[in-house]
Amino acid sequence: MVRAIFFDFYSVWLPDIFSELLTDAMQSGPQVEQDLQDVVNKYFWGQVDATFVADSFRFKLGRPDIDEQKFLLKETDISPSVTSLMRNLHSHFVKLGVLANLGPQEYNLLNEYNAHNQLFEVIAGPYPMQLQVPLLTQEVFAKALQAIGEPPSSTLVVSGNPYYIQFASSIGIATLQFGGFQVLENTLIQMVSSEV
Repeated sequence: MVRAIFFDFYSVWLPDIFSELLTDAMQSGPQVEQDLQDVVNKYFWGQVDATFVADSFRFKLGRPDIDEQKFLLKETDISPSVTSLMRNLHSHFVKLGVLANLGPQEYNLLNEYNAHNQLFEVIAGPYPMQLQVPLLTQEVFAKALQAIGEPPSSTLVVSGNPYYIQFASSIGIATLQFGGFQVLENTLIQMVSSEV
């Protein structure tokens, strides 16, 4: 029985611009990719800001089209459909959380969003939990599970990132691969309704 659902932030609610650009970086060679992965990690640990990330990608990839605006987020970027789905899930007494790579910008956005909508019990990730380790580690997931108060056996994670899905499965957490918002909504509502 699913009693808690964690959502990845990028890849579920917003396109994962970081993964897209890191994929582009692979074509420039392993050193460029690693340098930019290090920049992204520093961003998600709160050590550098979106301007630094944009400048790094623009310089390393030779892409003058990449600027800070590509990485800046607003609450209006979150679809009202997301809010509706979360409220519907709450009506089935499911605890909700975000478990994702979140820099200060994403974390602040979700905190403000949650203050207005009261949807999440937990907003977790390396930065919110003040851990300078990658997201896909047992330490991060264990702290997130502890914060939401459910064991892996009654928790589901939703992500469009195959590495995230693979890691969660490897530690005994049920997974749902994101395949579009309408499919996600139908699947989750059917899942929680059938368990009542």
